[in-house]
Amino acid sequence: MSAEIAHLFMTGAHDAPQRTRGEERADPLAALVARARAGDSLAFERIMLATEQRVVSVAWRLLGNREDARDAAQEVYLRVFKYLDRFRAGEDFQGWLYRITVNVCHDLARKRRAGAVGQLDDLDPDRGRAAFESPRGGADAEGETLRAQQLALVRRALATLPEKERAALVLRDLEGLSTEETARALGSRPVTVRSQVSTARSKIKIYCDRLLAKGGGAR
Repeated sequence: MSAEIAHLFMTGAHDAPQRTRGEERADPLAALVARARAGDSLAFERIMLATEQRVVSVAWRLLGNREDARDAAQEVYLRVFKYLDRFRAGEDFQGWLYRITVNVCHDLARKRRAGAVGQLDDLDPDRGRAAFESPRGGADAEGETLRAQQLALVRRALATLPEKERAALVLRDLEGLSTEETARALGSRPVTVRSQVSTARSKIKIYCDRLLAKGGGAR
């Protein structure tokens, strides 16, 4: 059962597909970034619209709290605006954006640790969109409920990981970045990312095994 949950977590339907080594990610935002760097405020707004959902999703997965994720997203775009002139043409803007997001979440998590421990949300960041979809009935509805419970369980496991392992796992397995892209976003090395992701996957499986053995699970 826990193996199925872990597999579901790593291969969610809304997650980007993994790319093989050597594949390059085309940056569809390059033209907008160039215009924004030249002072085009409308281009910057379009960049925000195009990337906000992903930024919030990453922040939510790293922080485990919707309010913190929204706060983080605001800070991310403040930093992007402030440091956009330092971004060099030809670089991977989305990788740069991931790096800023991870750094902002690290700073926010450090501040939160000094105060009260935040509550994990059961709400998936994509659920708002799902609320407008046609309801499913019968076996489909039961399957969706089970999947939601399984994902909630593994998200709790995700929250138990050390910060660096969680970031590596989120970017590599959930956001679909390659190992090399993840390493660049984290300022790390591919070999380190591989180790962190492997360790994180094992810890998630162990967490789920133990919780299910005790008769627990997502509520």
